[in-house]
Amino acid sequence: MGGVVAAGHPLSAEAGAAVLREGGNAVDAAVAAALMSFVAESPLTGPGAGGFLLAHTAAGESRLLDFFVAAPGAGLNAGVRRPADLVPVAVDFGDEAVQEFNVGPASCGVPGTLAGLAEAAASLGSAPLDVLAAPAVRAAREGVEVTATGELLFEILEPVLRSSAEAAAIYAPAGRRLLRGERVLLPELGDLLERFGAEGADFLYRGDVARALSAWVLERGGLLTEDDLAGYTVVERAPARAHYRDREILTNPPPSSGGILIAYSLDLLSRLGRSGDTRALVEVMELANRARTADFIAGLQSEGYLERFLAAGELEAAAA
Repeated sequence: MGGVVAAGHPLSAEAGAAVLREGGNAVDAAVAAALMSFVAESPLTGPGAGGFLLAHTAAGESRLLDFFVAAPGAGLNAGVRRPADLVPVAVDFGDEAVQEFNVGPASCGVPGTLAGLAEAAASLGSAPLDVLAAPAVRAAREGVEVTATGELLFEILEPVLRSSAEAAAIYAPAGRRLLRGERVLLPELGDLLERFGAEGADFLYRGDVARALSAWVLERGGLLTEDDLAGYTVVERAPARAHYRDREILTNPPPSSGGILIAYSLDLLSRLGRSGDTRALVEVMELANRARTADFIAGLQSEGYLERFLAAGELEAAAA
């Protein structure tokens, strides 16, 4: 099958492209690339993360799977158990752009990526999970060479990557961060992905790994329980729709905020009719940022908010 694969690392892109060359479909390619990204782009994603998948099938059907991270704490008595403090870490992106991130066991939510990728492969894919996972398993065990981009990423995220002994053992094994040309070895991740390929995701949510994961987090002051993991489900949603010039854009609906703000921005740009005008783009981005109010955040959880937020009258007023 022909296609284009975009990814954050050459190995991730190649994993997806190889699946297409071997006859897999676009969802197969996306799952293989995502699994490889756990290894090749490990500071940014992994089996402890969450995400979304939007697919448009050959039959004309649009499917959106929400497998974002969920809030933990099911079954805990909030009045009795107080979580450990979040650990703030300042990350310097350069040019005076410093952002504070919270790390530590208390920051751990209910992971969704493995459940979501397993559901995508089962309902939309055509290739077996073990085939899709195999390249990532090999890469995790053999190691991935740090690229120039990876070296920069490790420099930026060094405060996060050295915030625990476990992370430091991987990303700063000699007491310093890894540099270009060195290798990141993740053999335990390779074992996890091999098991995922053979069994699917259930063991992470109801099996021995679920019990070990919850115990590790709870012992260190986090809130992730076995009930959280057992109760996690992938949710299928209707995509949000926006119009930009002569195109219909499908994107992520509430309760996620990013997709609805993209839809809002594209619709405004289309109404303004100022194609190529950088100032118009900046103004629309500023307006979308100002729309992220307390009422907006609360509204994301309410029925019908998508339609109210993107109502023609509201967009016309904003464009004016």
